[in-house]
Amino acid sequence: MIKRMAAATCIAALAGCAGMGGNHGTAGMQMPGKTPADAAVAATWYNPPSEFPGICLTQFKDGSLRFDGGFAFFNPGRWAYDGAASELRLQLAPTPSLELSHAQIVQHMNLLRIEADKSTLVYGVKADTKAIGLGGFVFYRDTPCPAQRG
Repeated sequence: MIKRMAAATCIAALAGCAGMGGNHGTAGMQMPGKTPADAAVAATWYNPPSEFPGICLTQFKDGSLRFDGGFAFFNPGRWAYDGAASELRLQLAPTPSLELSHAQIVQHMNLLRIEADKSTLVYGVKADTKAIGLGGFVFYRDTPCPAQRG
């Protein structure tokens, strides 16, 4: 009986690790909330155009993220979501201004902390989170990004 329980525990642990990243096609990392139409996408965040063109942040299920329409200097990036802590971690390409541009955490919606040594912004995100603030811009969740031209 103990051997069976140990085997079942091991299998459950391995199954949990399988969804933690890497390139697993559409069975990769998940985000709470709506499921995007594109099977490779875990989530989209969009800053609609105003005085600047619109900026799209796409989180892919393989753990990568990409900015289109602006903030390309943050590419390539990675993301991870900790469901137990409701924390979304965005690891961005290193830039010297990351910590400076986000120093006033209270001004950036749902930003919990900055891990500058890892070029990472950590946000509090739950299924009902509507937006996050990044670099002085508000990115709205589940807002479709326009098709990329070019």
